[in-house]
Amino acid sequence: MRMTKERIESFSARARRGRVVAFDTETTGGTAWDEICQIAAAEFIDGTLARTMAVYVRPTCPMNPWAQAVHGLSMPFLREHGVAPEEAMERFFGFLGGDALLVAHNTAFDLRMLRQECCKFDLCFACADTEICDTLALSRRLRPDLPNHKLATLIELLPVDGVNSHDALDDALACAGAFFKLLEGRP
Repeated sequence: MRMTKERIESFSARARRGRVVAFDTETTGGTAWDEICQIAAAEFIDGTLARTMAVYVRPTCPMNPWAQAVHGLSMPFLREHGVAPEEAMERFFGFLGGDALLVAHNTAFDLRMLRQECCKFDLCFACADTEICDTLALSRRLRPDLPNHKLATLIELLPVDGVNSHDALDDALACAGAFFKLLEGRP
């Protein structure tokens, strides 16, 4: 997906007058065998935060130690506080609905994990026709002057309220902040 001028104008219009859902996932790792262990989203209507959702998921695969070191979610915690993957995906896709601009930082990873989860548990991938904005690509296009385009860098240098804590809800809110800040002042 190229970040064309027309797409940026469309994102800008949706940011001002529309429904935007920023989301993030935390996972057991990054391979084709890994699963989502937390998913969160934040809904904005006409640029104002309307509601959030966050859910821990009980993975059916082992947790990669490096992934646990990043997000701090352990298997005992997820067994106690998580829901079944099918329920988590149902909650997320129900929250997303069909009329939102879906926003994430490095969408390739998060969408791949969503697709994997849907395939593994025989679920419908309910955002196949959803318009998507990747704040990583948006930042590269609009702010080539930045030293890098990591979410933590955007939070610091734009600046954006929020933290890149590797909690899915914190990161979804920070991603939304970067999205709106990058588009600020555009026609």
